[in-house]
Amino acid sequence: MKSEKIKELAHQLGEKYQKIEDYFTNGSFVIKFYPFLMYPCVRQTQSLSIKFVAVLSVFIGLYYLFTELMAILFSDVSLAAYFHHTAFELSLPNSTIIDNNVTVNSPLSFAMRASFLIQGYLFFFIYLLGVTRITQRFRLISGLLALLFSCGMVILYSTQSGKYIETSVQNLGGSLTFLCGNLAMLLIGFGIKSRLHRSFKNFSIITGIVGITAILTTLFFSLPYLALLERVSVTTIMLWEIALGFAILRQVKK
Repeated sequence: MKSEKIKELAHQLGEKYQKIEDYFTNGSFVIKFYPFLMYPCVRQTQSLSIKFVAVLSVFIGLYYLFTELMAILFSDVSLAAYFHHTAFELSLPNSTIIDNNVTVNSPLSFAMRASFLIQGYLFFFIYLLGVTRITQRFRLISGLLALLFSCGMVILYSTQSGKYIETSVQNLGGSLTFLCGNLAMLLIGFGIKSRLHRSFKNFSIITGIVGITAILTTLFFSLPYLALLERVSVTTIMLWEIALGFAILRQVKK
């Protein structure tokens, strides 16, 4: 009896969720605003805005990867930082006191913090204006995950105080943030139906699975080179952002 009630409840929740999503995608909401969106000036502005979002998506992905590389090259252990320092640790200001030890990880920690802030402010914006054009399902759930990722990145930026920091708590917060980002990617991949974006769909699903596996490993297992595994989960998101930009441009040119 309990299993039947759970199934019935899940079915009812699924129907309600689908009604809400239909309202914002192909229901009353679209019908009300569709005539306004058909004005030539509005359509031209919309097209330019989408192209800008696509370029922005490519830029922030490349910016993060380049910034992290520079921070690592100038860190205390150079390229070995890929294995020993997480992205969060590289963003800590020099002279931060942790467990009575003074950190001196990278003089470019400010650039890493800036990359967190850029991701936090722009990721959800890109989702709203770009991702929703190429997906047909799971928009609300993936949108919520994208919002959580953005909020998490802003929080990671804001917690860099230069004073005593509980790294275990903040590293956990960072891991959960990256998990949300990879889950959003996975759902976005499953939400694409168009054959035009089949390659991007497959890329989203594969990178999402790789990123989720890597970050879950860091959360539940104590293994060597956990910093590298966490970095894999972040890199999948940044590579996906670059691929997303080109997918959006392909949609606009269709």
